[in-house]
Amino acid sequence: MKMFSLLAIFGLVGITSVLASFEMADNCRVFCQGPLLEAVQNAHLFHDSKDFVDMPLKYSPDDTLSAFDRLENRTDHAVIKQFVDDYFMPPATELQTCHPGDWSAKPKSFDKIEDPVYRQWAYDIHRKWPTLCRRVKDDVRQHPNLYSLITVPYPFIAPGGRFREFYYWDTYWIIKGLLASEMITTAKNMIRNLGDMVRRFGFVPNGGRVYYLRRTQPPLLAPCVMEYFNATKDVDFVQEMLPFLDKEYKYWMKERTVDWKTPKGDTFQLFQYKVFQDTPRPESFKEDLLSTSHLENHDDKVRVWSDIAAACESGWDFTSRWFDKSGPFKANIRGVRTSKIIPVDLNSFMCWNNAILAELHSLVGNDSASMEYGNQHKVMKHAISQSMWSEEDGMWFDLDLDTNDMSKNYYISNPTPLFANCVHNPKGVHEKVAEYLKKITASTYPGGLPTSLTWSGEQWDSPNGWAPVNHIVIEGLRKSDSAKAQETAFDLADKWIQTNYFAFARSGGKMFEKYNVETFKSAAGSGGEYEVQEGFGWTNGVILDLLLTYGDRLRAPPVPPMIMTP
Repeated sequence: MKMFSLLAIFGLVGITSVLASFEMADNCRVFCQGPLLEAVQNAHLFHDSKDFVDMPLKYSPDDTLSAFDRLENRTDHAVIKQFVDDYFMPPATELQTCHPGDWSAKPKSFDKIEDPVYRQWAYDIHRKWPTLCRRVKDDVRQHPNLYSLITVPYPFIAPGGRFREFYYWDTYWIIKGLLASEMITTAKNMIRNLGDMVRRFGFVPNGGRVYYLRRTQPPLLAPCVMEYFNATKDVDFVQEMLPFLDKEYKYWMKERTVDWKTPKGDTFQLFQYKVFQDTPRPESFKEDLLSTSHLENHDDKVRVWSDIAAACESGWDFTSRWFDKSGPFKANIRGVRTSKIIPVDLNSFMCWNNAILAELHSLVGNDSASMEYGNQHKVMKHAISQSMWSEEDGMWFDLDLDTNDMSKNYYISNPTPLFANCVHNPKGVHEKVAEYLKKITASTYPGGLPTSLTWSGEQWDSPNGWAPVNHIVIEGLRKSDSAKAQETAFDLADKWIQTNYFAFARSGGKMFEKYNVETFKSAAGSGGEYEVQEGFGWTNGVILDLLLTYGDRLRAPPVPPMIMTP
């Protein structure tokens, strides 16, 4: 698999040195690692571990750490609580709400939604954008060492709830919604924020906090630019962003590749999520300590912490997809092994990046780079076909580095090559995928597609469905030439829309990050490390996009009464 010519064109970036210098920064000594962080998180002062690492400092890191060193009893709960009260401010006080200048009450695009009930619902969702708009306060730019927040130059739409800052892969679906809402400038500036992260760090971090700088998330910056260009035809913006897209691609090439040898003897260079994390995650400190409490050897703990962080990098935190399939920790986070999996969706996204970068470079006249990316797109399509496609099952599957074989479990990520236009031989494939989803019952769930068919208690498993991955499957099938596949896409979209609509109506106007798709209750999802959050950026974006896509066919049903579980 010839991928090195692109590196020769664009060169390599010193990612390791960039991160090393940043992690030595004063604020990281407080918020990323060290005895102060350990003492506070071990005191269990907060229901959500993230609260502490989102609290701005009242005094400099040096003064704060010196005062902490003078404490006589660092294990006393009351002493630690008083110290936090004295030296920290409440979480999220470094951000302020803002009103997007391009927001208008009645976007003309919503006229495409023929059903008046659904059109009004679209307006209701559209009104959530100003409530989620955030900008960085000036003091953060003037005194960055007092904050865990990473500054960005432009206002942005936050996901909602505990997710106060920007998050990488959320941004793609938020932008889909903003474009549906005709909020072009807000979408453009959010993309610019991500580009600024690449300029500074060589990649886009998981989210906008210093403690996220060891990991990224699914690489969707190039698709964001492509969506914006499709809506605006703004070639100048493409020219502005291309250096950042190339730089991010280099990061993935250098930091996240792995060789895979097929049973036929072919070797392909594919992509995986992989993070080195030698401490518990700062934002989930007590949870990571618990996950490794059965281990005595520090190296074993580091392996688990690293695979937990890699699962966070995937965006799927957490799911049985990354866990042991047998043994004492079956479907349990203690059996996490993310770095042993080569994911279908990540490789599809990278393949998609190749196609997009080829097109964007062509738009601005960079023919040699366009040809290189185009050739790489063909290679990636072939690699995914040869490595991950099962003709017998009519589906792609993740690869397992320990068994050197496919991991033939249903996850909603399996059909991602359809969405990413990364199918080597598309004839009949869409229909096979639709049939597979029906055969294993995933497409028969009343509320939309479940993330998996496994009940693990984790939020990226049954019975939960999530907006972005439902959208991926729907769009992948919708783009087919097959009427049957297109109808399956509409049925899945209709179910997902109704689930969101019923929950919205019953909850007094809330949009949630995830939903229970197993029953007709249309309730918010559950499970995982934290309570279900509302807001919610990518959920809003997916619904608005689907309402416009199918606006001529959708009809809102009456809201049924709640069905109580016996």
